[in-house]
Amino acid sequence: MRMRYDVIIIGAGPAGIFAALELVRRDSLRVLLVERGPDIDRRSCPARTTGVCAGCSPCGITCGWGGAGAFSDGKLTLSPEVGGWLDQFMPTERLVELIADVDAVWLEYGATREVHGGGKKADKIRREALKHGMTLIAAPVRHMGTERAFAILTAMRRELESRLDVRSGVKAER
Repeated sequence: MRMRYDVIIIGAGPAGIFAALELVRRDSLRVLLVERGPDIDRRSCPARTTGVCAGCSPCGITCGWGGAGAFSDGKLTLSPEVGGWLDQFMPTERLVELIADVDAVWLEYGATREVHGGGKKADKIRREALKHGMTLIAAPVRHMGTERAFAILTAMRRELESRLDVRSGVKAER
């Protein structure tokens, strides 16, 4: 039996997961999310215990639910001034709003509330840098930690499992 979908999302990295979270708010849409790697509860990498890459295909670090972020230390940069050039495609004010929206989702699923990288200490370092002809861009960072990032991605997966179809271990091809 061939299923028909209104939307098919390719990849269960952060962009795919957040797209899915937005799309399932519309009850009328049938959504499929296709991921080449394993689901979150089956993700593993031998190098995490051996320290040596085994050359797995697909790679257990970069592929699977959560993408490369599933095993990262969970740092979220909350500034439009670093990390890319999105401000070339939209007004900075809108970008700041979108960053706040995404941050709110992470918080909803259990991210730590503490933000690092600003305040008086950063101001002092910025002034010192200026004395030497350098510019410090103090970017606020929310640090969740590896375990919490993995737990949050798992919670997102559980939230979505009854609201869309997920096909893990499936390579999207033409």
